[in-house]
Amino acid sequence: MHYLAEHQTFSSTQALNAAVYEHIKRNAYDLTDTARAALKQIARYAVKFGGAAHLKAETLADLIGKSIKTARRVLNQLAALNIVKKVATTRKINGGKGANIIVILPLAVNDQSTVTTRQEPQNADVPTVKTSKTENEPSDSINLKNQKHVKDTAAVPAEALKNSLPTEIYNAMSRYFDAADIYKYYGLLLRAKASVDPSLMIEQDPEPFVDAWHKTILKAKLNEISRFDDYVYASFRQAAWTVKARENRVKNVGLLAEFESFLQAE
Repeated sequence: MHYLAEHQTFSSTQALNAAVYEHIKRNAYDLTDTARAALKQIARYAVKFGGAAHLKAETLADLIGKSIKTARRVLNQLAALNIVKKVATTRKINGGKGANIIVILPLAVNDQSTVTTRQEPQNADVPTVKTSKTENEPSDSINLKNQKHVKDTAAVPAEALKNSLPTEIYNAMSRYFDAADIYKYYGLLLRAKASVDPSLMIEQDPEPFVDAWHKTILKAKLNEISRFDDYVYASFRQAAWTVKARENRVKNVGLLAEFESFLQAE
């Protein structure tokens, strides 16, 4: 029997492809384009032994057109989200460490995910410290220190709260928290926005705030954050600066167009 057969997780290519598609769908906000490309390449090499592939980091790097360091980081991210599992191997000749066997996990395992991998924080301006993990943490929940209202699965908060928040913000937060904490973190968003420019309208440009929220959630899943509230506030403040910069660019373009019209009228 081939050594990869014992690591096989899918009985058919169709089941493998369906699982990969569902992994990408469920982790849409957590996976980068590079991570999605890497998962698809792994799946291509895992067809013969349903979900198991023996891939060097160098090979994966070539397949996705990135550096070896990036390939290893992406593998760590996929493992942290319990989409894949890395199985260590040893070389037969000298007994040294060999390339990992990469196993794509079925969805049943992903639903009972356990976060174990820590990556380097990407934003040095925001405080990040590793926290302890909770075993068998559901994929849509977050392990937050002193947090009592984290949801294992999404529930529908009060309609009054839903109708009082910008739709995009509510949808992003309600995926992980109940009404009490949505109210709390939306308050942090408003404070962060006001510290930059109270006149900014979230409804007109919610995308930077939603993006900041999802990136923060990912870091929490990867156990990179100890002061979650501080991180949320700092991330929303940076998003507010992004929105303000966009508004300034639009105003400058408008002023330039108005000045050009004035010159043409003279």
